Amino acid sequence: MKNKVKQAVVMKIALYCAPLLVILIPVLLIIALTMNNPSVVCQTDTTTTTTSSDSGSSNGSLTDKNSDIGKRASYIIDRFKKAGYSGDNISAIIAIGWRESNLNPKEVNPAGSVKGIWQWGAGGINGNRYQNTADTVEAQVDLAFKELASSHTVARLGLANAKDIDSSALAWDTGFEGVGASDPQRKVSEVKAWAESIKKTYDLNFEGSLSSGNNAVSDSNTSAGNSADSDSNNQSAYCNTDDSGSADGTGKIKESGLSFWDKNSIPDDIKPYVHNITSKKLDWSLTTPDAYNQCAGFSQVYMNAIWSPNFTFRGNGNVTAEAVAKVTGVKVTTTPKAGAVFSSDRPNHTGVVLHVLANDDLIIANQNAVKSGQNAGTSKDYEITLVPKKSYAKDSQAVGYGDMTFAYPGDNSKYKLHW
Repeated sequence: MKNKVKQAVVMKIALYCAPLLVILIPVLLIIALTMNNPSVVCQTDTTTTTTSSDSGSSNGSLTDKNSDIGKRASYIIDRFKKAGYSGDNISAIIAIGWRESNLNPKEVNPAGSVKGIWQWGAGGINGNRYQNTADTVEAQVDLAFKELASSHTVARLGLANAKDIDSSALAWDTGFEGVGASDPQRKVSEVKAWAESIKKTYDLNFEGSLSSGNNAVSDSNTSAGNSADSDSNNQSAYCNTDDSGSADGTGKIKESGLSFWDKNSIPDDIKPYVHNITSKKLDWSLTTPDAYNQCAGFSQVYMNAIWSPNFTFRGNGNVTAEAVAKVTGVKVTTTPKAGAVFSSDRPNHTGVVLHVLANDDLIIANQNAVKSGQNAGTSKDYEITLVPKKSYAKDSQAVGYGDMTFAYPGDNSKYKLHW
């Protein structure tokens, strides 16, 4: 009798547990595979936030933690700290937000058509990065993380390599805000003072854990109702590095073959690699009027916009790489790098490499090829070109891009690249 009871109990347990095991076993397998998958490298926080009740007021100060401003600062600190940014990174980011908007998510500057804490372009001359983002600190931090993992990865990589407040502010300004390193609107001394005060007030004395490689460090906060953009809270969007274009040898695009675009018709999948050329001050006084609509003139001006200290070189397009190499103390090579100037002897052309894709195709900026300069009836202009590997390789017959050589000033530690 006892054996029959035991058998009945066992049968009932098996009957109830079998469906659970059917569900549980696949779940456990997924967890095990994820834990052993070395490609899952995104650092995340799991804090869940709700729609902000922030009124957008400017009450309080950066040093008053209980004020509206202090609460926004605390929120930004929490999100960026969980995502692996250092105390110096965060102090600089908040200080720049203070410079841009007094940390007000509802701040609008009609003159530049910009809005939000970090004054994103919202239509007009500065483009429309803001799109339909909500006017809340939560939504705007979401947007910042999305951009740091895609179109503005160069800023994240700069922050990963930053050693202090100064270099953190430089990385954010040049990579995220899109201003030149020497631009007076950076207000370097004021931002540093604010950042040091923020660091002290909020005890931001900690190292970061951002990777300086190609993998995005993410923030997985779910900010319910913060934005109508379906990707802004999507973990896969934060972790996707295929479109970041931040490091040479990465990225895939739809286009193939030698292709040309003027500055107003750049395809969406090319835009992440263009490094905000339009927001840079191209100082055409660095060259001569007869070169305003020529390829050599653009190379002179743009190389000085992205490299410091500045340097002067002269010569036709086919000797520009040699001229840059000579003045910066580096060697001419056949290896392309983002930030390198190139020369081609087919027929006498030059420009600047913006990115080397995973398949070794080049995205470059140049003038007087097809869509700009003398050939298009414009001056002080530029265009974007996709140059397939086969078109710039040795003995290539591609007009304007055959037998390309390169000079990369960064091979001399004296010169620093600032997109």
